[in-house]
Amino acid sequence: MDRLRRATFVLALAVAAAVPAAAAAASSPEQQLADKYAPIIALKDQTKPCDTKGEPYRPVQAGVVLGQPDVRLVDSNGNVIAIAPTATDLFGAGENAYLDLPGNPLDPGCSYEKWAREKAAGTPTTAYAHVVTEAGKPGKLALQYWFYYPFNDFNNKHESDWEMIQLMFDAGSAADALKTSPTEVGYSQHSGAERAAWDDTKLEKQGTHPVVYAAAGSHANFFKQTLWLGASAQEGFGCDDTRGPSTKTQTTAVLLPAAPASATAPYAWLAFTGHWGQRESGPNNGPTGPNIKTQWTEPVTWADDTWRSSSTAVPGTSTFGPSATSFFCSAVAKGSSIYLRFLRTPWLVLGIIAAITLLGVWLSRRTRWSPHEPLPIDQIRSGGQIYRAAWRLYRRYAPLFLGIGVIFIPLSVVAAIVQGIVFKYTGLGTLVDEASADPIVAGAIALLFGELSTIVATVLVTGAAAQALDRIDGGDRADAVTAYRGIAPNLGALAWAWLRIIVVASVLTLTVIGIPVAIFYLVRKAVTTQACVIEELGASASLRRSGEVIKRHELRVFAITALVNVTAFVLGPIVGVVFLFLTSSSLAVIDIISSLVYAVVMPYAGIAIALLFYDLRRRHAEAPAVTPSGVPAPIASH
Repeated sequence: MDRLRRATFVLALAVAAAVPAAAAAASSPEQQLADKYAPIIALKDQTKPCDTKGEPYRPVQAGVVLGQPDVRLVDSNGNVIAIAPTATDLFGAGENAYLDLPGNPLDPGCSYEKWAREKAAGTPTTAYAHVVTEAGKPGKLALQYWFYYPFNDFNNKHESDWEMIQLMFDAGSAADALKTSPTEVGYSQHSGAERAAWDDTKLEKQGTHPVVYAAAGSHANFFKQTLWLGASAQEGFGCDDTRGPSTKTQTTAVLLPAAPASATAPYAWLAFTGHWGQRESGPNNGPTGPNIKTQWTEPVTWADDTWRSSSTAVPGTSTFGPSATSFFCSAVAKGSSIYLRFLRTPWLVLGIIAAITLLGVWLSRRTRWSPHEPLPIDQIRSGGQIYRAAWRLYRRYAPLFLGIGVIFIPLSVVAAIVQGIVFKYTGLGTLVDEASADPIVAGAIALLFGELSTIVATVLVTGAAAQALDRIDGGDRADAVTAYRGIAPNLGALAWAWLRIIVVASVLTLTVIGIPVAIFYLVRKAVTTQACVIEELGASASLRRSGEVIKRHELRVFAITALVNVTAFVLGPIVGVVFLFLTSSSLAVIDIISSLVYAVVMPYAGIAIALLFYDLRRRHAEAPAVTPSGVPAPIASH
């Protein structure tokens, strides 16, 4: 009971001392300025707790991680300095010390989200304000707002995250700044920042309060809602997502001193020179606090040297084939995931890479690569012979197959323009952004406005390539026009067959547990287009024929089609990403370049899959039939 009374007495004294200080701060020009422009933070909504597509964290008071029994303050040698560290403990801890929050930042799961939600419950969404001038830069004043997030869950993952925005005034003091408006504002984004004039149309405001769109996971700050691409340390490496739906919250401005006077002063944690999260290698290391950043004492220099005028938005319209920008976003995210896995279990990742390499070598040695004569077309071939024969046919009839592929480029440009117009003037683009949090709706929209056009183009290109090979094998004249004219009678059957394939595979995939079945189903239907075009079958007959000739060859078909199609689909985006880093071309131009490469490469895939169909048909015809008694029947002579 005595301990409880002492604690109550100490708390009462602290409150009594804090009230006059708070009142004094509230009446100061600095606090008035901070309150006047306190930002509104927009965070991407979660559909449910632990949903990784939304933003589970919000800017909170840094004190929520202090005084917690499961948080440790650790020195550079791994020795625990304090358990449940306080601001006083942080004050003199040194630059090599770090806070260790409960959990593993390299494999966070949902643990940090649950922990932060519990510890921050009932606390205000906070923006720490810092009013500062820079020596040697008279007539300029900066108003900074610092946001503390308990965890950064982006391509890099680390405990704690400090982000900020900065307003610039042509004023020498806070009192003078209250009489005027800001000249410009800068939003921090990874190692850089983006600027906007105070009257710029891209800066959204509610009264005097700027609206800040924080990217999901990274908390980089942007002026608009879209998907942003970063290809440098300044912009970040990967894609920041501020697309809606999001919730806007008015932050509470808490004024910080330039430096705490002592270990017992308010906000003594501000003097901490160590890291606010667990020590890890590279970008996964816990960040340092605001006082260590250049802009804390040199805000004008930081703005002049670091701020850029714009950020790069990923084009909202789709192109023919996989876009280079989407490929880049996915590749960086997947590469980051592999890197994090490597940091956790290096031998496992190295073992998987070694196993994949050995498998590739083993498969390459299991197939015959010669002879690879392209004619006659209708013959049995090994996988290696199919790859090489397809390449020789492509080279020999290059104008024919280039014409088959390139004919879709103007159509893809028109499709992209039409999609852009529809998105802009019908509000459909907003629907796409708002539906992105729902995996089923987002998947349906992506299929309708992105993948569907690629599927249609792929079916037509591979169908025309099969028609061209059929004409060549029959000794007839073949060109791109006659190839497409040749598949015209089969378009209805192709459309109905592939609609059924897409529906069945999509339904199986949405169940998650049905994904292996969906893969097997797609393998069995891999030569449906060729069966329809070459043998002139209807939709149902083409589907049955594909399954018939592939039966007992599923693994072989999977290996051949996977290698051919992955090469065809990935080469275009890879070339686009190379252009992204080596040129200053716009993302729209880069995506068109990616589409052009795709259109040139896709006919090769069509040739290879057609040769595979001829091979499978021959093998099926020569396979011994099985009698009702289960005894193989004799093979008929040719």
